[in-house]
Amino acid sequence: MDTIIKKAAQTYFEFERAPHLVVNPSGQAPLAAELSFEAPLPVSAEITITDGVSSWAVPTPPKPDTLHSHILLGMRPDQIHSVILTLRDSVGGIYKEVWRSDFQTDPLPDDFPELKLSLSEPAAMEPGFTFFGLRKSHRSGAANYGVILALDADGEVVWLCNTGHTVGEIKRLRNGNLIYLTFDNRAIELDMLGNRVCQWFAAGAPNAGKFETSASSIPVAAEAFHHDISELDNGNFIVLGIERRKFADYPTSETVPDAPKGPALVVGDVVVEFQRNGDVAGAWRMLDILDAERIGYGSLSDYWGNKGVPDSMDWSHLNSVYLDTSDDSFIVSSRHQDAVIKFRRDTGAIVWILGNHDGWRAPWSDHLLNPEGAHEWQYHQHHATITPRGTILLFDNGNHRAHPFKAKQSPADSFSRAAEFSIDQATSSVKQVWSYGDGGADRYFCPFICGAEEMPHSGNVLVCFGGLMSDDNGAPIDDPRVGLGWIRIVEVTHEENPRTVFELFIDERGKGNGWDVYRAHRLPALYG
Repeated sequence: MDTIIKKAAQTYFEFERAPHLVVNPSGQAPLAAELSFEAPLPVSAEITITDGVSSWAVPTPPKPDTLHSHILLGMRPDQIHSVILTLRDSVGGIYKEVWRSDFQTDPLPDDFPELKLSLSEPAAMEPGFTFFGLRKSHRSGAANYGVILALDADGEVVWLCNTGHTVGEIKRLRNGNLIYLTFDNRAIELDMLGNRVCQWFAAGAPNAGKFETSASSIPVAAEAFHHDISELDNGNFIVLGIERRKFADYPTSETVPDAPKGPALVVGDVVVEFQRNGDVAGAWRMLDILDAERIGYGSLSDYWGNKGVPDSMDWSHLNSVYLDTSDDSFIVSSRHQDAVIKFRRDTGAIVWILGNHDGWRAPWSDHLLNPEGAHEWQYHQHHATITPRGTILLFDNGNHRAHPFKAKQSPADSFSRAAEFSIDQATSSVKQVWSYGDGGADRYFCPFICGAEEMPHSGNVLVCFGGLMSDDNGAPIDDPRVGLGWIRIVEVTHEENPRTVFELFIDERGKGNGWDVYRAHRLPALYG
C-alpha cells in the first residue's frame, strides 16, 4: 500500500521551505519517515507523533537552526499516525503546532510470520527495543529472505527494514547506525531510514568479484566474513574470517578412534581487525593459537563446502569474538572445539581455555580451567561475552554433550541454556555461578545459532532461543538443513531461580514454514 497523506495544514508561521514529510524514503524501511523544512530564522523543533492510542516525542537537536531534517521512528504498521510540529526560536518565542500531517503506514509484508507474545511485564523488563534479524529456515528459502526488525515491550513491530538477503549478527554503531553481517561475506552499515551507508566485503572470498564494482563497497583483505562483528573503541572493526591449510596426516573420523589419518584441507578461523577504509590492522589465526589436530564433533563437517571451499574441514567454527578491554585480550567461542578461549591481543598467547578437558594435549592443556563445585561444561556454545562483574556469559547450545570418541547425546535428551562462569585467572579455576534453561518448563534444545546477554540497567538476561528445530512430526532434531525452525525470545531475571518477564514465540511449523533468528539484542532506543 502506498503512503496516504491524509491532511497537511500550515498556520501563522511562514516557512522558507514548507515542511515535507516522506514516509519510507529508502523504500526499505516502511515504519520510518523523514521530515524536512527550512525556517526564516533559527528555530529548534519539537515533533510529536501520535497513533490515536499513544504519543511520543522525536529526539531533536536543542540548538536552533534554519535547516531541518529529522528522522521519525516508532510507528506501527497499517495505522494512521499524526505528526505535529512545534517550533521555538532563540529568544523564547514558541510557535505551537504550526504544522500537522496525517499518514498511514504500510502493513507488514504478506509473508511476515505471526509474533506470539505470551508474557510481558514492562515494569520489570530492561527498557528499550528488541532488535533481531528474521530469517527463513534453510528448506523455506533462507537465502532470498531477510528483515531486521525492532519490537517494543508489547511485542509490537515498531521498525522494520527489508534486506532481501539472509541477516546474521546485528550491532549498533556509535554513530547510531546499524551494522550487520550477510551470508555472502559482507558487512553492511544502515541508517535508521534503511539507507545503505557503506558496505565492506571480504576481498579473498570466492564471490568478491560481484561487489568490487560498487562505489560504496570497500574491500578487506580477508577470505570470509562470518558470524560476528563489533566496533572497537578506536573506531576499527573486528570480524571473523577464515584461512585454508593443507595437512598431510589429519584425523578422518569423529567416531572411530583408530581410523587412519589422511590428507585434508582444513579451514581455520581468523580474527580480523580492520579500519573503516578497509585496511587490516591485525589478524590472529586460530590454527596458530590452538591445537590444529584436536577435533570435536563437527570439526570434519563440510560447512564451508557450499561457501566456496569444497572438500574442507570446519575445524574450529568460531561464532563470537569479544575484546576484553581490561587486559586487551580477545575472548572467542569455538563451537567445534566446545571451548571458549581467551588470548592476548599483542602476542596471541593463550590466557585460558574454558571447556571439556577431553582431547587436549600439552602445551594447550596447561591453559585449561579447572572446575570448582557443581559444574556443567558447555557444548557447541555461542555468544561468549563479559558481564560487568567480569564473568563469562554464553549460550550453551548443548549439542551432543560429549567429545570424540564418546557417545553423543540424542537431540531428544538434549537441552540448551544460558550459563555464566566466574573465572579466577590466578588459580586457573572456573565456577558455574548461574544458569537458565536446563530444566522444567524452560527446557528447550536449540542445535545452532542463538545468544544470551546481560542487560545494563535491570541486570536481566535476554536469551534468544533462535534456532529451535524439529522434524515434520515436531520431534527435536539437530540438522538445520532438513528441519523447520521456530523461535523463542525470553527475558529472565538474574536470580537463583530466574523469573520470566518477557516471552515471545515465532512458530509457523503448522503452516509448513520455518523461521530462525541468529541473535537478538535489546537496544535502549530506536534512535542512536
